[in-house]
Amino acid sequence: MQIKQITVYGVRLPLKQPFKIAYDTYEDIESILVRIDSTSGETGWGEAVVDQHVSGETWQSARQIIARELAPLLIGRSFDGIGAFHKTAEARIRHSPSAKAALDIALHDLLARHCKVPLYSLLGGRYHARLELPCVISMLAPEEMARQAREACARGHSSVKIKLGDAPELDVERIARVREAMAPGVALRVDANQGWSAKQALQVIRQASPYRVEWFEQPVSIENLDALARVTQATEALIMADEPIHGVRDMLAVVRRQAADMVNIKLMKSGGLHAARAMAELGLAADIPCQIGSMVESSVATLAGAHLALAHSNIVANDLVGPAMISADVADMPGSETHIELSAAPGLGVRVDEERVRALSTFEDRVN
Repeated sequence: MQIKQITVYGVRLPLKQPFKIAYDTYEDIESILVRIDSTSGETGWGEAVVDQHVSGETWQSARQIIARELAPLLIGRSFDGIGAFHKTAEARIRHSPSAKAALDIALHDLLARHCKVPLYSLLGGRYHARLELPCVISMLAPEEMARQAREACARGHSSVKIKLGDAPELDVERIARVREAMAPGVALRVDANQGWSAKQALQVIRQASPYRVEWFEQPVSIENLDALARVTQATEALIMADEPIHGVRDMLAVVRRQAADMVNIKLMKSGGLHAARAMAELGLAADIPCQIGSMVESSVATLAGAHLALAHSNIVANDLVGPAMISADVADMPGSETHIELSAAPGLGVRVDEERVRALSTFEDRVN
């Protein structure tokens, strides 16, 4: 049960169309895939997708931290020591959550494969039957966003999430046009990605009240939890925290300040499944429902999030739409564009196609 070798692949995941949010526009996704091989011949896969606006990591910095700092800590160690890995990794280098998440996910996958059980069995067992996926719409002209929302409803999506945050008045118009285009009964969710001030957020929420927005995600800056708390406490609308919440300590801060009604947990912000599960438990104790979010990851990290979401009663929604947004994946996702349905296959439940990985790779490092 020892770790023999770790391989690090830098892959570019092409997007079907550019993805525009309040603070950036993406043409493709820079991902790092990690493969851990054991002395017993078993393999586990993990992934890191960085967002320098959120975690301060870049593609190359995460590569160096994984290959030079963190992966060497695991060589020769037992792969069931996930908690010990995190303690050692945090002592070695602070923060760098995406880099830690890649190895955390690979360790979980490897351990579940060794135990011959699906990963969700190690995370508490199946709670939800399947996971319904939203359609996430990039920040565009109101008419185009409405058109895409109409098509999403026709494809069978039960919820639509729209990206906003560049201009409050235009954002209200986007909300109105999208709601008018949507089928009855389909939920509408809004994500401003830090794009508004507290006053602007309250203005948009007030003006959008006729359009039945289910919740507003991260309306204000990552740096200002007090502003998020002011918005949450000044409105009856549900407010979800995202970018400022990187781990258990940040969850505690939300609870103490009553800063949000919901929290978006992302494996890339929390350092992987180990901390993300603890965050969901803390949310359960504090009556704060959680969502499992995405950095637009491949099927590898998407499925890691899906296993946790499937297993936890306090995870009530997800944004696991990365595979639907990229045009070339490294494995075949189970389910469809509108839902994820996990089987009882061991580990993450898919076979990573190494030919696809190498075709998409820009660099490859080996640690042994």
